[in-house]
Parts: sequence; structure tokens; C-alpha cells
Amino acid sequence: MKANKASKANNANNANKANKATTARQGHMPLTDDVARYEQLMERLMIGFKARMMQVCKAGDLTPPQFFALMTICRLGRTKMSPLGDELGLSMGAASTLIDRLVTRGLVTRDADPSDRRAVFVCLSPKGEEVLAEAKAARRVLLSQVFDQLDQDERSRVLASLETLAGAWDALPPVGHAGHVGLACIVEE
Repeated sequence: MKANKASKANNANNANKANKATTARQGHMPLTDDVARYEQLMERLMIGFKARMMQVCKAGDLTPPQFFALMTICRLGRTKMSPLGDELGLSMGAASTLIDRLVTRGLVTRDADPSDRRAVFVCLSPKGEEVLAEAKAARRVLLSQVFDQLDQDERSRVLASLETLAGAWDALPPVGHAGHVGLACIVEE
């Protein structure tokens, strides 16, 4: 019985190796290698981007979460706290604390919903719009420095690849909807 299991495991291993060899001969990496490389590259990009964005935020006297909150409020427009908290991935308490700090600095305004006394709307103040515009301009300078390292052909290829990748992400089912694969659905190999 043990010999039979070992034989089956060996056959499966050999088939996997043959599949990888065939894939390599065809000029394509196996999907698992692509995913691993994608993860490594995204980590490098995020580490580099995060470190430099922290400098951009400090120059604008913002924390990265405050910058992200301002960007999100700008994108959503006048919004209630619940959808804002959802967009930021924060609990209502954490979102309220973050917004309180932005209100105190005069970057965000908060007003009551006339139809629901418990609900409030938040939106960028003129000062918040100005601070966000300055931070976005500083971010563009940073990104320009990165793109200056590439020639025009490389820039075109990078942007086309990013557009394709963004489309692949957009094609996934929304989080929390039918068809979304959450962490609980990951199958162990």
C-alpha cells in the first residue's frame, strides 16, 4: 500500500515537472511562478512608493492615512461616514477619529444630514482641497522622477501593461459579492 502511494506521488511529481518543462519550452512561466514574481515586484514597488509617499505626506503635514482619506473624500464627494469608513477599510470609530483630526485642522467639513440626525456628511473644505492639490502635485513630481529613469518605449510598455493589469483587477467580482474569492476560500496544495 505504501509503495503504491509513493508511486502515485512520484508519478504526480513527474507530471508536474513535465508540465513545467513544457511550459518553459513554450516560453511561458507556470502561473505559480508568475504569481510569485508579481508578489515580489509589487512588494518592491509598494516599499519604495510608501517610503517616498511618507516624505510627500510629511512635507504637506499629513499622515499617509490622512492623505488617503482626503483622496477618498475628493473621489466620493460629499459623503456619509459609513460609506467613507467602508472605502477606507476602517471601523466607524477609527474613521470618526481620522475625520475628527481632519476637521480640527480645517481640511474637512462635517454637517448633519437633515433627514437623519444620527448621520453626518463630510466633504473637503477649501483648505483641504488646497492641501490635497499640493500633495498630489508633490506626488506627480515624485512619479516624474521615476519615469525619468525610463525611455519613452519603456514608459509606453509599462503604462500599457499597467492598463492591462488594472483591467484584470476590474474584471474580478466586487468584494463582498457573489463570486468573490475571500481568504477563507484559498485551497491548500
